[in-house]
Amino acid sequence: MKLKTPIVLFSSILLLMACGNGEATGNSSLEKEKLELEKKKLELEEAKFKAEREKKEKSLEDDSSIDNKKTTKVKSEYNYLLGKWNGSLRNKSLTIVIESINGNTVSGYNIAGANKRPLTGRIYPDDQDRGGPEPPLSVYKLVLSEPGDDKWDGVFTLYLEKYEEENLDGGGYSYFGSGSWKSNNGKLSGEIELKKF
Repeated sequence: MKLKTPIVLFSSILLLMACGNGEATGNSSLEKEKLELEKKKLELEEAKFKAEREKKEKSLEDDSSIDNKKTTKVKSEYNYLLGKWNGSLRNKSLTIVIESINGNTVSGYNIAGANKRPLTGRIYPDDQDRGGPEPPLSVYKLVLSEPGDDKWDGVFTLYLEKYEEENLDGGGYSYFGSGSWKSNNGKLSGEIELKKF
């Protein structure tokens, strides 16, 4: 829009000059100077406009390259953690969905009964003794927190396990989870059992 005003002004001056009587007077040289000044103003406006446009374009390119740097590939050993885990908490249906993993940072949400809450947290190595006849192929500890803006928000401590399964179809994997949840206010807690299909 700023660019149109100088163009209109410049065009108006040219039109006035063309309609003049053509006599060589002192005003003619003044008009030429004005015309030159307007022309320079117009060139400066165009240069400023072009510089601002290039700056915006560069900023957009920088933003997209930052987004690309933030997006990292999920470590292959974490792939089984992604997705929907179903189970129960305090006699209520519980679903935990791991939507993304970036490094060791996890985000997703949980649905307990009819209450859906966002989750963020971290992945840690398993810190439990897993002796027994069939230890899991892989186990990670996840500590996931709800935002804390609801009086019943809390923290989940989960152990998500991957087992190798031998069956008639030639094998596969099964996924189980266990852990606990404790409200931030300390008034509620419960044990969790999960399974991923």
